[in-house]
Amino acid sequence: MSEIIKLQVKKVIKAKREKVFQAWTQPEIVKRWFAPGEMTVPDAQINLRIDGAFHIQMKGEMDKTPTAIGVYKKIISNELLIFTWSWEGNDSPETFVTVEFKDVKGGTEVVIIHERFADYKTRDLHKQGWRGCLENLTKRISQWEE
Repeated sequence: MSEIIKLQVKKVIKAKREKVFQAWTQPEIVKRWFAPGEMTVPDAQINLRIDGAFHIQMKGEMDKTPTAIGVYKKIISNELLIFTWSWEGNDSPETFVTVEFKDVKGGTEVVIIHERFADYKTRDLHKQGWRGCLENLTKRISQWEE
């Protein structure tokens, strides 16, 4: 049996848990932060229900537009999201993401567990990506209303 390659990223966001959950589940808010670094999100489509799909297009250098796609497997409002994750047009294996939202002093701890990577290089690229996304969420969450 092969080893399951996974990563875990944690970040405390200075906002209420409901607001942080909305940031992950409302397309207009997702467009404001769901990409690392200077990348932007020109399109986000989210069907927030079990077996509902999401489609999040990111735009980066040289007009490359990687698009994350997946399907929601478990949703507990303001607490938990579990979904599949892959890249449109890429034949790498589908992976799984769990996002937990926990009340902590000073805000909400977001815990991302992303697993079933094909190799460590892909895992490490995703770790950088998730860290960059959470940094953008941290910087921008105060810019929109509850």
